[in-house]
Amino acid sequence: MAQNLTNFDKVLKDYYEGPVREHLNNKVTILKYTEKSSRKWQGRAVVFPITLSRNSGVGARAASGNLPSAGNQGYVESRITSKFLYGRIEVSGPVIAASRGDKGAFVSALKSEIAGMRRDLRVDMARQTYGVNIGGINDSAGPPVPGGTQTGVLAQATAGATVTTAAAGVNVNFDNPGTRYLKKGMRMQLGSIAELGGTSAEAVEVVSVTSATVAKCKSLETGSVTVQDDDFFTRGDTSGNAFDNEITGLEQMVQNEGTLQTIDPTTDVEWKANVLDNSGTNRPLSLELMQLAVDNTDEVSGEEPDLIIGHHSIRREYINLLTSDVRYAPEQLKGGFQKLTYSGGTNPITFEFDRYAPYNRVYFLHTKDIKQYVLQDWKWADRDGSVMNRVANQDSWEAFMCWYGNLGLDRRHSQTVLKDITVSNTLF
Repeated sequence: MAQNLTNFDKVLKDYYEGPVREHLNNKVTILKYTEKSSRKWQGRAVVFPITLSRNSGVGARAASGNLPSAGNQGYVESRITSKFLYGRIEVSGPVIAASRGDKGAFVSALKSEIAGMRRDLRVDMARQTYGVNIGGINDSAGPPVPGGTQTGVLAQATAGATVTTAAAGVNVNFDNPGTRYLKKGMRMQLGSIAELGGTSAEAVEVVSVTSATVAKCKSLETGSVTVQDDDFFTRGDTSGNAFDNEITGLEQMVQNEGTLQTIDPTTDVEWKANVLDNSGTNRPLSLELMQLAVDNTDEVSGEEPDLIIGHHSIRREYINLLTSDVRYAPEQLKGGFQKLTYSGGTNPITFEFDRYAPYNRVYFLHTKDIKQYVLQDWKWADRDGSVMNRVANQDSWEAFMCWYGNLGLDRRHSQTVLKDITVSNTLF
């Protein structure tokens, strides 16, 4: 008997839905350490007040003196909008036909597609949790500036190029962070900020990544694509892109400038994270710098960090510090440790390492103030009663998963980033 939609539904919904959601939520590092907020959505946004200033009506007076003038708490409105993430698969009719006579063939193909999509969703969402890793972007073509609030930029061109439709691709040169977030087969849109936010951005596909600063790309347009110096690259194709549509990441949240959740720190100066930099000049990681980050967080917010997180290259720098000072958990260095901690506060602080984290910086986070605002968790889209749907005018069937939500902060000043740290032996 020929395979039918009912059977496809059973395979997708009963066998795969639970593990996919669990796998994604547990494998993205930031999501493991943060909680889902119970605040309710109003339309496409979560709106709630944040206290930014204290009551000034306190103080000592003489025995018969006048009482302090009454004061009040100062509030601002925080607004977190939802972002919409998707993963899509498609299986052709010939694949279905090829499974006849072999009971497990189609299920194996389907399992492969879903496992691959699950992996790719995890990778992309993990990258998104760090935000724009080139330090923020501005509202015009040109180099990035700190405090940019747009999301979705993966790379920036460092020179012009003309990308043709040739299958072999054309070399495109990239500036910091280079080709780190580009992968073979990735489809991208490129252009200035205005072009990416409008309709004039052009699409290319990554043919190969040849070095830390060079990738071969081919045009997805009907003709060639002109890459301008300082053009930004974002995930996309000829139908649209991810620019400013990705979730808010740490690069936007742990910042001392840039509007976040509709609160502008130039107006509400208390709405700033703690940024400990060295004016762009890298310096070695030290226990003194780490202690400064912990103490700074505690002094400004009254809370100590409960999670330190950075790239694997930061781990190597930290291990070098530990091996020269036996006071810092030496037993963890014997026989291959799995977890590191830093004992610079009231309690040991977990030190996590993530391959998607930006280079040259370490985040000191108070995770209780970072929330997941989830309008809908990962699930198969089946509102019409079917997971698998026929592609119009094609001998193919498709399905997609979706997640609606965002990351947000209850307090910004309880988060700290230590920037401009020297690292070595990075891959890209």
